[in-house]
Amino acid sequence: MNDLQIQAQAYSYFLAEAPELLQTIEQEILTLPTEHTTAKVHNLMRALHTLKGAAANVGLATIERIAHDFEDLTRVFYDLEVTIDISIQTLLLDGYSGLHECLNAQINNRQIDELAVIDRMSETLAQLKLKLGDWSEADIALPTSIELGFDIVASIFETTIQEQIDEVITVIATHDSIQIEACLNSVTDICISLAESFELPGFLAINQAIIAAILQHPNRLDEIALFAVVNLQQAQTDVLTGDRISGGIVSADLAKLAESVRFDPPQIKLESEIIEQPIASLAEPLQQQIDLPLELEQIAPIASREAELKAFQVFLIGEKFRKRHEFSSENQHLFNQIVRLCWDWFRHEIQPPQSELNLEILVMTEGLGDLDYVHHWIGLLLQSLSKPSDASQVLSQQSSLDLYRQCCIYQVVFAVAKYLADTGISSQLTPQFLTELRLHLQHTVNTYQQQSPVTANERGWIDRIILPHHWTSTSVMPIGEDLLLSEIWGKADFGKS
Repeated sequence: MNDLQIQAQAYSYFLAEAPELLQTIEQEILTLPTEHTTAKVHNLMRALHTLKGAAANVGLATIERIAHDFEDLTRVFYDLEVTIDISIQTLLLDGYSGLHECLNAQINNRQIDELAVIDRMSETLAQLKLKLGDWSEADIALPTSIELGFDIVASIFETTIQEQIDEVITVIATHDSIQIEACLNSVTDICISLAESFELPGFLAINQAIIAAILQHPNRLDEIALFAVVNLQQAQTDVLTGDRISGGIVSADLAKLAESVRFDPPQIKLESEIIEQPIASLAEPLQQQIDLPLELEQIAPIASREAELKAFQVFLIGEKFRKRHEFSSENQHLFNQIVRLCWDWFRHEIQPPQSELNLEILVMTEGLGDLDYVHHWIGLLLQSLSKPSDASQVLSQQSSLDLYRQCCIYQVVFAVAKYLADTGISSQLTPQFLTELRLHLQHTVNTYQQQSPVTANERGWIDRIILPHHWTSTSVMPIGEDLLLSEIWGKADFGKS
């Protein structure tokens, strides 16, 4: 998918999402005078904020500006002592009408005088500030969880922060440095504001590190964006699991890119791309500097795979995939480990170049989605994991566990195909391919359901699996790759036959 196709897809998503956000904004304004609660103000603020970010993502500057200005001013209503009379409500509805007018123009492909709309909205904001008086300049604290009736920090990190992560993932696929830099600047601006509001110094440091990394390495934006996604995702997990003190910590990878350097880093050609390698000291032994490119060839693809896997995890819990395919976040661990298992099988049995060991290898060969290829490699993987040595016996008399494993792997491969197709990473995965893959998955599930169900212990097969011995001895493990394996079956079981 090229840049124009990606932009068109993002624009279509915006047109589908924006009307619902506008409806929320209108509803909250209409009921705010009689139901002035922190929860309603939060709903209004969140809708304005989401609309602002969505408009910025597709380059609709007028909608972004209006939503941003009204979001800033609406914050004052968190103080319940502010009286919202009919005149203030009317001015808020005028702001809504400006957003509505601009959106309708986009939906109907109609030209409007956006400068006139901006001028009108500026006048509305000026009148609103006049009505609010000193309140408009007040430093209003965000409500507490008790006041709001729910955990506002968790709510923001589940929605707003997730939206920022999704935006970075989307823009990474464009490989457009200008778009990536603009997106990272926009995301960090929002995240820094939230970090300061919620007093999360760790989350603030993460976003400051992203900005510093951009300043230090403006020609490594793809890499910075990947590390940013990983670090923001981890910070989100930390907050959602209870961290209200720090909000995460800066990752080692991001911290390294954010550090000041005294010398311009040399450029090293690596697999047809230019990768910078900063010099830690001019006094390093000559041999160590000579060996450095080889280490990069081994480490860079691993970092890329880890970032890709993080992006896939974000996609799985995104509203679109989660609701349509009834995906439970409890299955994230299983999906994550199965992907790693498949990668390890490819690495030992097929031995592709490190740069080709990514999510695409699970569904594509020679740049195209190929069902026969998928069926073939999954069959070989299942044979290698099954206890019987006679392959024909494995194929003719599959146990419930064999079928259950097959269902799990096909479900993950289908999710990978959906991720690659829906995010625009691969335009070669056609709807027909996805449909046929889904039908095969359903057939496998139906076959499994005719057998005795697996036991509770067998359902955790991925965590107790023992690798075939030859997987551990046929090739030299690249630097860092042992970390991928130990997460699946642990060091104690590694290498047992």
